[in-house]
Amino acid sequence: MSSIITRHVRLSHTAQLARSLHASSVQLVGRKKRLTRPQLKASAMAARKEHSQIYEEEDQFFDLEEMTEWEYDDHHTFGHLLLDSVRDVRKYLRQIQFEHPTLAKHAKPFQPLPKQNILQFERSFTMGEKYLAQDRKAVLRVKVAQLGLKDLELRKFLLLAGVRYNPETDELKMSESREATSLLNKKRLADTLVSLITEAKKKDDMFADVPLEFSYHKYKPNPALPAEWLRKSRAAQS
Repeated sequence: MSSIITRHVRLSHTAQLARSLHASSVQLVGRKKRLTRPQLKASAMAARKEHSQIYEEEDQFFDLEEMTEWEYDDHHTFGHLLLDSVRDVRKYLRQIQFEHPTLAKHAKPFQPLPKQNILQFERSFTMGEKYLAQDRKAVLRVKVAQLGLKDLELRKFLLLAGVRYNPETDELKMSESREATSLLNKKRLADTLVSLITEAKKKDDMFADVPLEFSYHKYKPNPALPAEWLRKSRAAQS
């Protein structure tokens, strides 16, 4: 209880100091007549004296010598932190108990996306946090075969995409995190893909003298198990 009273006293004195500063500034600025040098000096001295008195009264509440002894009537800092964590858990438990069941009437059956939606976007969300740096990132995945590009256009598109193209899975993967939110990064990725397709369809320069190679990609071997091994294992299990 003493810590709560101390915080209340600190806030009240801070508000009183702000009001006094505002009043003194209004007295100086709100005058229609121009003050002379002696009047300005006297007003400044009076304001300084008033402010010093407020600071002295505020320091008395935080002076260790004049501070009242702790009578074991309040928690320490770690106790208050523990109580805050308990309040957070109880808040989510109340939401699970009373708010989540009301959302059942808004549930809709799952419907797979149509074949026209070939773009796949990935975003991350952190529960209970806002404006985290890792939550701004957005990832775009798309199968290059579904873009409808022809031979020369496809070759130019792959040259422009560079290492973002995976020849093993025929997938283009791009990520963006320069914008402030994940939605803006998602829009930036869509615009980048549109600009790549538009540039690949231009006939002015098809980069015919540039070789198309995928030396950057490391193929991971995935050998299949021999058939006789599978028969033995099945026979052993039976």
